[in-house]
Amino acid sequence: MRDLLWYPQQAWEKIKAEKDIKLLIAYPLALAVLPALAVYIGYGLIGLRLGPVGYYRMSFANAFYSALVYYMLSILGVVAMGFLVMVLTNYFTVESDIVSAMKLSAYSATAPLLAGIFQVIPGIRILMVLGLYGAYIMYLGVPKLIKTTREKEAPFSFSLIIAAVILMLLINFLVSEYIFGIVFSEVQTL
Repeated sequence: MRDLLWYPQQAWEKIKAEKDIKLLIAYPLALAVLPALAVYIGYGLIGLRLGPVGYYRMSFANAFYSALVYYMLSILGVVAMGFLVMVLTNYFTVESDIVSAMKLSAYSATAPLLAGIFQVIPGIRILMVLGLYGAYIMYLGVPKLIKTTREKEAPFSFSLIIAAVILMLLINFLVSEYIFGIVFSEVQTL
């Protein structure tokens, strides 16, 4: 994980040679625990300030369900991105297999999933924008994992990055709507 963030070029070479499919499955499952735990701590233990309403903490049950939703949507996002890679490979007529597509998706999600740790203090959630570094990681991984020609590499990478950013924004929107739906429904009953 550290190598993927600090030395992505070299890390993609190791990832390309990786044959263990169990690691490909376990990696995003384990990494998605961090932001989910941050959601639980951030909204269940630390809480957030709601202006004139005051300071609010979710019940532990609602914080747990919010963390569970965040975890499930994070995993769903990684899998959906893998399938989007496959769809775009067909559209651009470049060669790839499902394992390479899932590798690209799972390992490119490292930065966005780690940026989810900023959920621990709801006031600094804006720092989750640092997860966009995953787009650069994905850009570097495309030539390593996807067999494409030089002229198709840039448009294919650009399309993947746009799809990944849209998917990331959609997932964060859904999680925010779920969390703030709970917050505001509970605040209204006070």
